[in-house]
Amino acid sequence: MATWAQASATFVTYGVGPLAAIWQLKFSLSQTQAGLLVSVVNIGPLLSMLLIGRALDQYGERWITGIGSVLLGLTVGFASFLNSYGTLLFLLFLVGIHYGTAQPGGSKVVIKWFDSTERGFAMGIRQSGIPIGGALAGWVIPVLSSRYDWPVAVGMQAIFAIAGGLAFLFFYREPFASNKKSIENYRFWGEIKKLCRQKQLYPLLFSGFILVSLQIVLVAHLMIFLKSTMKQITLVSAGQMLSVCLLSGMVGRILLAWLSDKLWTGDRIRPLMLSICSSVIGLLALVVLPHDSPVWALFILCAWLGFFGIGWYSLFIVEIAEKSSRYAIGLTVSYALTLNQIAIITAPLVFGLLVDWQGSYQFAWIILAILLSVSACWLWSSWHQGKFSN
Repeated sequence: MATWAQASATFVTYGVGPLAAIWQLKFSLSQTQAGLLVSVVNIGPLLSMLLIGRALDQYGERWITGIGSVLLGLTVGFASFLNSYGTLLFLLFLVGIHYGTAQPGGSKVVIKWFDSTERGFAMGIRQSGIPIGGALAGWVIPVLSSRYDWPVAVGMQAIFAIAGGLAFLFFYREPFASNKKSIENYRFWGEIKKLCRQKQLYPLLFSGFILVSLQIVLVAHLMIFLKSTMKQITLVSAGQMLSVCLLSGMVGRILLAWLSDKLWTGDRIRPLMLSICSSVIGLLALVVLPHDSPVWALFILCAWLGFFGIGWYSLFIVEIAEKSSRYAIGLTVSYALTLNQIAIITAPLVFGLLVDWQGSYQFAWIILAILLSVSACWLWSSWHQGKFSN
């Protein structure tokens, strides 16, 4: 139920990426304006995530996540009646506020249910809902928009989100009763200050910041990049390639997390390093990609970028959750996700500005590869100094 609720909510938010490519043509938008559509939907979680994390620690996941998904579906449903860019931006901001309830809750449950030898795989299953929802959006939305019109695709998003929220409310139960007295006694701002002082987490948080920038740039711009630079690619085939990227990310989230349990015996940093370095290779491949590249090669490259550039997420969340206080897991994960949310908001817009400024994608891909390389060096240095030992 938790995975399905996450997938249905992500079908809405990640669906803004394919819809941005469609809205760009419909409303004659620039690359920067198209990127802003993806950025604005992620402002809401930035404003609400910490408070949601606190509420999850107090009241559990069921009501907050379930009701949030229902409200998410109702809100996005109104977008099908809009024909104004400014009004659309405002509505996507409201969509983002409701999506904030879907992200941090599952990590708390995984930490309670599973020990350190199984958490990676369990978190991978839970977090696979995000690329599943994104892949479904990348596949379904362009097809529905081409055959009918984009309001039909938005209506489908609303139905999925409402169904996911209702299913979660009716069928999900907490793993066991929480010690609410202990949870309620922790000081909200005291915990926030304590988290800010944990400097040993800085390289991990920075790596998450840059990796999530790559992830959201792929969601927001990969379709447009393929459609505009590859001669033989249509909007539908570009959407299929985005779906392959996201499905590979789902496999990566499960497989890399499982390997961290079994092969690396609970060490999340080494497979995280592998993901960063492999993502750099994928970005450099995009830079030198010929305009007449065969379709099969593009599918392989998209799968590579998805497996490593999206598959890293479960490793990051488990590492953050395992470093948290028992009674503040939701808050600690929300703290890390709030920082990531800044990247999710700014990365599509900044990437679009770089593309518009240079008139090509190569420079923007190179900048992203450089930032990933810097994060890898910092993370590797800290890991060698033993800063991530439990």
